[in-house]
Amino acid sequence: METGAKKPDAAGDPAPAPSAAAANATQPPQQALFEAKHAELLSQARDVAREFGVDVHAIVFRPDDGTAVRNEFLGAGREAQLKDLIGRAVARDVSAMGAPELAAHEQHLLRLRALVARELQAKAAKAKATASPKRSSEQQ
Repeated sequence: METGAKKPDAAGDPAPAPSAAAANATQPPQQALFEAKHAELLSQARDVAREFGVDVHAIVFRPDDGTAVRNEFLGAGREAQLKDLIGRAVARDVSAMGAPELAAHEQHLLRLRALVARELQAKAAKAKATASPKRSSEQQ
């Protein structure tokens, strides 16, 4: 022990409580630790959702005030969820159609499919045409 330092008396006054300044001095490292661990948790939750295609919900409680922070990571993206939702709605609509209405719907879908195929072919031809001049200049 240091010379001149008083040894606390076991039966005497208890050790003084830490002051507010001392409590505030310990808070930033605690908050920094929370933020680091929270970021690590979110990163791992995001990876699990992406890798396994499952939804992950993370709820953490802040150390300073105890409020809850909720994060949600969707394994199947929003687009996949919307596609599934639309698919189910279309299936319900199609199952409710009569034979003539179903035939008309099928013809409409075939026309749309042909239109999309023509647009994709035109886009591919345009891309090929713009790529051809570049290739000929590179060959020279």
